[in-house]
Amino acid sequence: MTSKRLLVLTVMLVLFGATSAFAQVGTTVYNHIPNPLPPNVPSLGFQATQTAEFGDYVFLAGTDRRAATGIVTMSDWAIHSNYPSLPAAGFNHPITLSIYAVNHSGPNPALGALLGRVTQTFLIPWRPEPSPGCGTAWRASDNLCYNGLAFKISFDLRSLALTLPNELIFGVAFNTNTWGYNPIGLPGPYESLNVGLATGTPASVGLDVEPDALFWNTSTPSNYTDGGAGGVGIFRRDDNWSPYAPAVQLTAFTVATSKDACKNGGWETLTRADGSIFKNQGDCIQYVNTGK
Repeated sequence: MTSKRLLVLTVMLVLFGATSAFAQVGTTVYNHIPNPLPPNVPSLGFQATQTAEFGDYVFLAGTDRRAATGIVTMSDWAIHSNYPSLPAAGFNHPITLSIYAVNHSGPNPALGALLGRVTQTFLIPWRPEPSPGCGTAWRASDNLCYNGLAFKISFDLRSLALTLPNELIFGVAFNTNTWGYNPIGLPGPYESLNVGLATGTPASVGLDVEPDALFWNTSTPSNYTDGGAGGVGIFRRDDNWSPYAPAVQLTAFTVATSKDACKNGGWETLTRADGSIFKNQGDCIQYVNTGK
């Protein structure tokens, strides 16, 4: 690993935290989230590394392929005392999960067509306030001090009616003060929000196809291993990342082969996490996998 990459990981990724409530449906087809989730995990700070999107190239396990949920580990370093005008429970922030095909036309895997994209607004919990003896960090139940709090967010992918390919690239994107696809232009706690990383262990379900590479959009040329030669400010492959990988889980349903495989004559009524309702037709989601 280059000294520049080591600097990014050392400054941006020293985090650990607690899980938050989240919804999970379907069968797990990819999982690279530590279990159990520690108080915090190494992470990538979007504001600090001038990042707009961050993700990985993965191969899915099993045969279930209708997209259900995408669960992403995050790490928050912001404390409520620095933002007393905001609610004590946390702050709301929109985050996007995108699913792409893989382009194999060149010597290395590259970003293919966009297959589906979901943006949801999540409640981001504050990191605990500093604890005695920990400096600016907080002390967890394991008696260790941490700079951030790890938690999970869950994207509901069912409304996409997307049949996933066996291999795909996912990307997590959000805006900060001065970075992202649409920078906010104002300081806020989102400047301390990071995407969590798995460290040194393979995916427990599915395959991280290139353990030393991932996909990254950063506006700083020196952040890329090639010094920006392959382009800057675009979501593209970047290597020399071992032993780190985005801590993400994907779940899916069985894709029905006929209308008779689903209830209600091929239609199924589903309820999103926000309470809204939609119906899915065609290769509908089988009730056997939804628990209904």
